[in-house]
Amino acid sequence: MNTLQSLVLPNLEVHADAEMYIRHNEKAWTSLATPALHFEAGGIVSTDTFYNGVTVGAWKRHCSVRSLALRLAGEGGFVITVGLHRLAQATVWLGECSVQLRAGQPADLPIDPWHGLRDGMLFVRIRALTTGRLEAADYMTPDEPVRDVRLGLVITHFNRQAQVGPAVARIAALLDRPDLRDHVTLTVVDNSRNLAVPAHPSIEHIPNRNLGGTGGFVRGLLSLLNGRRHTHALFMDDDASCETESIARTFALLRYSDRPRLAVAGALLRELAPWHLFEKGARFDGKVEPLHSGLDVRRVGDLLEAERSLVRPDYGAWWFFAFPIAEIRQYPFPFFVRGDDIFFGLGNAFEITTLNGVACYGEDFGAKHGPLTAYLDARYHLVHALLSPRRTVKRILWVGTRLFIKALTSYQYTSARAVTLAMRHVRFGPAFFRGNLDLQDVRSEIGTWTPSEKMVPLETDGLPVRGPRRRPEAKLRRLARLLTLQGFLLPNALLMNRTTVQEKAFHGSASAVFRYRRVLYHHAPSGTGYLAVYDRPRFFAELRSFIQALGKLLLEVGRLRRDYSEGFAGMTTLEFWRAVYPEAPASTQTTDPSVQHAAEPETAEA
Repeated sequence: MNTLQSLVLPNLEVHADAEMYIRHNEKAWTSLATPALHFEAGGIVSTDTFYNGVTVGAWKRHCSVRSLALRLAGEGGFVITVGLHRLAQATVWLGECSVQLRAGQPADLPIDPWHGLRDGMLFVRIRALTTGRLEAADYMTPDEPVRDVRLGLVITHFNRQAQVGPAVARIAALLDRPDLRDHVTLTVVDNSRNLAVPAHPSIEHIPNRNLGGTGGFVRGLLSLLNGRRHTHALFMDDDASCETESIARTFALLRYSDRPRLAVAGALLRELAPWHLFEKGARFDGKVEPLHSGLDVRRVGDLLEAERSLVRPDYGAWWFFAFPIAEIRQYPFPFFVRGDDIFFGLGNAFEITTLNGVACYGEDFGAKHGPLTAYLDARYHLVHALLSPRRTVKRILWVGTRLFIKALTSYQYTSARAVTLAMRHVRFGPAFFRGNLDLQDVRSEIGTWTPSEKMVPLETDGLPVRGPRRRPEAKLRRLARLLTLQGFLLPNALLMNRTTVQEKAFHGSASAVFRYRRVLYHHAPSGTGYLAVYDRPRFFAELRSFIQALGKLLLEVGRLRRDYSEGFAGMTTLEFWRAVYPEAPASTQTTDPSVQHAAEPETAEA
């Protein structure tokens, strides 16, 4: 029997809401230190949750699994009822049986209706007839895997020892599972060269020069290629923690997939509110469109909505993205960070799927956003605009109206200035990226700008601030803002010598800060923030610089389109990255002939 999906219970390592794992009544509970389900007689547990429901559609569309069984391990007498939730339809009960579990004697329960299912969420309801305990529950199949998958996990690290250390420890335990041993490995690329990684036969630690997330992930990928034994790679961020079962399920899905180009994109959940879904796959057409954003994964209805596949993702973010190495046609462009995963997904056109229960947790992007990320965001959007076959000018103008204007009108002048700098650098063509792989000069320059917009600890008690504006803005007020350039044409007498507070995000609300002299950008969960101040001379100076840079960029669109088309093709090849990392030469020794074909992906073409 081969495992497809295992029961995940609330625990002390990953801090998430219990309703994401199980639903139970007052006569059942979970022990956290050693995860197990405990029952009194009459205890009821249901697995129709994010981590323990079975996404029928994903398995049926992409895989060849003809038979399914549920293996239970524990002690006590139980009634097991199998159910199916479907979107906008009544719950269907598919079968029921009684089972007496004894220590050391797992019981296998066939799920015969499996062959007739097409979509929905498969789950079980467990009712205790006696006092008992459930230690494990696994969905298994007697079917043999379709392909021999050798999965190489790659984590890129930079100065996040507190986050990556526990993650590596959890993954090390996963690698020791009998069904995963010799099939899954971990490569930690240490861009800050300061990480202690425990010795393990399936873990490789690579101290690496810092070429950002792009360089780190490519360096890990080169290591997988050199070993000539891996068929798939899984990129994971060091700040995106996950239940290791997400990795195991990804491995199982790939093993049973009959589609060679199948890739798996993990969902992103909010670290501070783990039930909040940031995205479950995404699309990019000049700007990011996260799919299923805002759903609450504690709710069955939202989980079924998240399973809908009306729109297929066209890229997977590198906080969790597994893909077939042999199907790489285009290697990442050296963006340092931001945009690299988007271009990699678009350029390779993998068949991307998502799966409830395959996810990681991340910090709020808005809280981390600042001048450097504004620069990086603007840069990759501009490059994408120049590579697009149509609407190039419109997309360039979007960068101005969205990324520059929104920062400028909310008193974040340094972030606005960073967008202008990105425009200037993009005008230099692909040669600028080639000559600034480590981005050191750019990072140093932006680091000297003031105000820095750096988040620092705040003591807000007793601070005289006005809360955020909550009522809708009238049309006349909006017109006044537009005619006065967000109040920067108003006389000083019409400005309010007050401070308003805004929750830290990618930018402030222009309507809420209008006429205030100061804005406190505050991230309440971390107690950090900074003060932004109305500055008329700075506003017009940044606006003037931006208009000049935009004008020059638009005048050179034709040349830049040609340069980026040629340069992009040359800088997304395996040969390019081999030259960047001469310390990682191509291996000529094959260690496993059975997977040799997967170690020689084609070189990218224009």
